[in-house]
Amino acid sequence: MSTLLEVSGLNVRFPDTGVLAVRDASWQVPAGEVLGLVGESGSGKSATGLAVLGLHGPEAVLSGSIRFNGEELLGAPEARLRELRGSEISMIFQDALDSLNPFRSVGAQVAEAYRLHHPVRKAVAKQRAVEMLDRVGIAEPHRRAKDYPHQFSGGMRQRVMIAAALINEPSLLIADEPTTALDSTVQAQVLELLADLQREMGMAVVLVTHDFGVVQEVCTNIAVMYRGRVVETGNTRQVLQDGRHPYTRALVASVPTMQDEPGGTLPTVREVVTSLVGPIDDEALADPDLRIPEGREYESGLQPDDALTTVVDGALLLSVRDLSVTFPGGLGKPARDAVQGVSFDIAVGESFGLVGESGSGKSTISRVVTGLQAATTGQVRFDGAELSGMSRRSLSRRIQLVFQDPYASLNPDRTIGDAVGAPLTVAADGTPALSRAELRRRVEGLLTEVGLDPELADAYPDQLSGGMRQRAGIARALSVEPALLVADEPVSALDVSVQAQVLNLLVELRRKRGLALLFISHDLTVVRHMCSRIAVLASGSIVEIGDSADVLGTPQSEHTRALLAAAPDLERVG
Repeated sequence: MSTLLEVSGLNVRFPDTGVLAVRDASWQVPAGEVLGLVGESGSGKSATGLAVLGLHGPEAVLSGSIRFNGEELLGAPEARLRELRGSEISMIFQDALDSLNPFRSVGAQVAEAYRLHHPVRKAVAKQRAVEMLDRVGIAEPHRRAKDYPHQFSGGMRQRVMIAAALINEPSLLIADEPTTALDSTVQAQVLELLADLQREMGMAVVLVTHDFGVVQEVCTNIAVMYRGRVVETGNTRQVLQDGRHPYTRALVASVPTMQDEPGGTLPTVREVVTSLVGPIDDEALADPDLRIPEGREYESGLQPDDALTTVVDGALLLSVRDLSVTFPGGLGKPARDAVQGVSFDIAVGESFGLVGESGSGKSTISRVVTGLQAATTGQVRFDGAELSGMSRRSLSRRIQLVFQDPYASLNPDRTIGDAVGAPLTVAADGTPALSRAELRRRVEGLLTEVGLDPELADAYPDQLSGGMRQRAGIARALSVEPALLVADEPVSALDVSVQAQVLNLLVELRRKRGLALLFISHDLTVVRHMCSRIAVLASGSIVEIGDSADVLGTPQSEHTRALLAAAPDLERVG
């Protein structure tokens, strides 16, 4: 098969900061094939994709070679690169809402992509845009073409982006994390759409991602990036089954699967990646700091059930009965039932999972449980007391929340120490709680407990990686020694090995502190790993509830079966 794109010895340097984001990277894509460019944040994969299209600004210095259809792109005139962009090479970005103009209809934006490379009248381009929206599966394309991005769901916005990228039927598509922000079923639909269009158009695709499950399902070949370098390339199935590089093996092993025994310790890669400033030690590159438990053994001889559940005599901690939440309408919109008749219990020390897609009601339930949202009807009792009768201060000391976005949940203008220590500055009765020296000692102890250097108390959130920020958020939640931790999608924004670190940390903290955990996620494999019992939500109602092994092993609900079918699972390789 002829090579369509060949990247050889590529380097991308930012002189202002001294960062060498891509180091001597080489890989190629045959015509009509799909390559997965895999790596974690900071590995250089997105910088490589941008280099192909010449989208780095003047602050970047590039060297090496990028050849497309035999033509050298590195150093090519900007006018030639503009001719290629969108016509021969297109790109889809991760966040469709940020990539689409909120002030223009989606039809106009798709039509504009066509007119940039075809001198046709607006009416012709508009009709072509409608045909493309229909091609990517948007119902009533003539009507929806007049709508604006905010009127589309996340999955539909991504379909609009695909329509705009493929309207000129390019030879090469670069898709940069196109499904990361999507639920599993929507992700499966978008991946299936891309695969169908790829076969139909005969185009090559470079899929930039950190998700090995996605790569397994759609990619012919794979290139693994680590610290700016390509450390391994080859057939996807072969690399995932028998990777040569230890980093590849560690990343694959760190992903929870449906076949694992729940509650074990996941393999991890040390999060603090060697700086991209200056030279890299080749020996360190060949032997990263890996933490791989032998056969994923359980610590201290714990068996899987012990690892997941530490219920104290079956004591009931949280009881939710017939909970319903209705949001009032307004501005012509009707009232909306977000949660309808939901009931479940959580025992002391138990790990309970809520699974559902966006809009299923799981985050609304978490807000009710933590006192941030009032129930419309129903009853919520915590430790025997009616939740509505508890003061906000008392409730926040018994129930704490860990948020999805570890950056947005921390004040960028306050140090990590200030954020972690904030709940400790005032006692339950409203009086000052601790002296300055004692507060510092407690904060440093909390940071140590969640695996952070105590000196990071003086750092600001933007000086920490995503995984470190999430650890800081967990430390803040633990500061008041709660009985229940509500974790709302706590790892969905993290890379796979960092995700494994945070999951390991939560399991360890539960064992040590006897915490109960309400774990909320759309990722079935993560929930199975973390929770002894789960409830599956759909449209605000529980459609299935029970032991995680039973619910996910022999699902009774059609909705649960659909979620399982859509979820990428690395154990399917073989």
